[in-house]
Amino acid sequence: MDLSKYIDRALSIISTSESLRSRLEDYREVLTNSMARYGDIVTFKDEVRYVFVGDIHGNLEDLKAILSNYDEEHLKSGNTKIVFLGDYIDRGESQLEVLITLLELKREYPDSIFLLKGNHEGVDIVEPSPHDFPDELISRYLISEGLKIYEFFVNDIFTRLHLAAYFRNFFLALHGGLPTVTYKKTQNVREYLLGSIAGLSRDVVVEVLWNDPIESIDEAQESPRGAGMLFGRPITEWVVKTFNVKLVIRGHEPCAKGYKLNHNGKVITLFSRTGPPYYNTVGAFLEVDTSARDWYKSIKETRAVKFIKQ
Repeated sequence: MDLSKYIDRALSIISTSESLRSRLEDYREVLTNSMARYGDIVTFKDEVRYVFVGDIHGNLEDLKAILSNYDEEHLKSGNTKIVFLGDYIDRGESQLEVLITLLELKREYPDSIFLLKGNHEGVDIVEPSPHDFPDELISRYLISEGLKIYEFFVNDIFTRLHLAAYFRNFFLALHGGLPTVTYKKTQNVREYLLGSIAGLSRDVVVEVLWNDPIESIDEAQESPRGAGMLFGRPITEWVVKTFNVKLVIRGHEPCAKGYKLNHNGKVITLFSRTGPPYYNTVGAFLEVDTSARDWYKSIKETRAVKFIKQ
């Protein structure tokens, strides 16, 4: 049976606040263990199939369409790893269903499912707008219980999501974009993405979650979002050379075709949900087989981008 069956499990879990609160404790433990094993920056070494999913924003039907392409044998074998690029909540009608489905998958397959933090899960850093996830929880479980559950998500779940995923010689995956504040200041990928070897720098993390690419020879420009920056081609060229990657994979930005390429095909943006308030009729997710010698060529020709139609 395909992975979409986890949606039914999620629906059962969220049916009462008691069952949800009980499961949240399990998720915290799973994410704590994942962070202890892989760190803020997940470093991959296995040349297998990787699936990258962009913003879902509470659209359960699009998530179901993506998950229906894979079954548990893909994950049990270790031959497929799925990386979700963040923004699971806000704007959609099924925010909690989406989030719990993904956490259930992570609970069952902690070494095959990886959940990155999006700017909508980075509410402790910069609160996004709109941010209607707390309203979603209050409408389900009333004010007192809804706010307690929301606080648990913010403090115990979102803070334990990975910030990026890195595979030397292959890819760097994150939600927003490449930091500009640490540009040319380090040769260490962890320090570049976190701000220091020892821990997180707020300014750098904001950029990882909020930055967007711009087709410019400028290194950086102010972002109209009010947080983060726009990073130009020089940033990407330096990153792919310094950290030896061929592709930067990110979400964060609505795309009419579900995906777009920037910086001579070195940056791919994935937007995996369809419909309002973005009104795109196509979403996309990316599947690459890193064991194939010509894996990068397939991306440049967009053969490895799979589509979800509304």
